[in-house]
Amino acid sequence: MRYLAILECPVIFSGESPNGMTSMDMCPSAGITRGLISRHVKVIDSRVIAVCIWQSEFCAKLFFDADWYEKAGVLWGDRYQLRLEAIDEAAVA
Repeated sequence: MRYLAILECPVIFSGESPNGMTSMDMCPSAGITRGLISRHVKVIDSRVIAVCIWQSEFCAKLFFDADWYEKAGVLWGDRYQLRLEAIDEAAVA
């Protein structure tokens, strides 16, 4: 079953972060990240919105692991939202 991840976070550039990370560094990359089917990114009002479709829940949670959440806490604090949910393919067909 495919899986959906929607990340909404502030735009952070490398010079604004203590570890040199950017908001885009925290997003999966198509063609590189295992199990990522597609990624769509939009910036609205200084916020990144990344919509990602994964092959499975396992693949999504492999990327969004404890280390990812720790880095997100350092980079954005409580100013981000990550929604993970299964895609009901029968409902969209």
